[in-house]
Amino acid sequence: MKRLLTNTIQLNWLRTFEVASRHLSFTSAAEELSMSQSAISQQIQLLEHHLDQKLFIRANRTIRLTDAGRAFLPLVCESLRQLNVGAAQIFSDAKDAVVDVNINATFATMWLAPRLTSFSRLEPEVSIRQRSTNWSADFDISTADLEIRYGSGDWNGFESYPLINPLMRPYCITSIAKKLSTPLDLYTVPLIDVVGTPQGWDQWLSPLNLCVLEKQARQYTDSHASAISLASNGVGVCLMYDDFMQIGALSSMLEAPFDETVHTDSSYYLCHHVDKRLTRASRLFKEWLLDSCQLT
Repeated sequence: MKRLLTNTIQLNWLRTFEVASRHLSFTSAAEELSMSQSAISQQIQLLEHHLDQKLFIRANRTIRLTDAGRAFLPLVCESLRQLNVGAAQIFSDAKDAVVDVNINATFATMWLAPRLTSFSRLEPEVSIRQRSTNWSADFDISTADLEIRYGSGDWNGFESYPLINPLMRPYCITSIAKKLSTPLDLYTVPLIDVVGTPQGWDQWLSPLNLCVLEKQARQYTDSHASAISLASNGVGVCLMYDDFMQIGALSSMLEAPFDETVHTDSSYYLCHHVDKRLTRASRLFKEWLLDSCQLT
């Protein structure tokens, strides 16, 4: 093929062809499109000339589709349908919109939950539908508009935006914090560790030359959300991201007894496919989320 037929094809020709095919009448098509019958006929002729194919057989003031016209019609109808659906998703009002978000449970509990009311006040007609995902195995099957993942931020085919500063420090309830004058006092309480995370208590203790504490008994859990729940119930001391401890019911129950932090290779990221066409509602939520995090 020397040229792509769609390079210079005009959308109004296709719309006119679809309406005329549906009515099998140029007169009825003209009424629906608020055009003259001669204008309808001219646009059909321009389309036929462009395609170098007759699309209608005209006889005795009636029209019917040629074989080429019948074959072309489903393609035109589907193309117009997809265009209408896509335009509605991108440009329509956010009223009654629902944003599907696959979200890490810890981020949902510790960061989003205390702040979601502020988004609702700004965009009261947008609903957020959250589905918890914690493991990388869930990433491949996701069909959500947006995702909030825990990891390195390097996912092929995705745009990723960091949401929190990757700095952690110890947190515990006040009654335990009062017993901790120095980091060495940690030997008196259980350390709560999150399995599967690259940085934890060993990395926090090492710069302080407190390797002796690496062998003490610990409580293990599989998420930061569980760790913070254990700590808030007085089970022990957990490492937690500072950004999660700014506001919220759980954060008000805990305090940081020490200033020392550990920088983690993994963090929480907002993600979506690079070729994902975000709805207006999804873009509103994305913009609010990034503005609220305000990372530089």
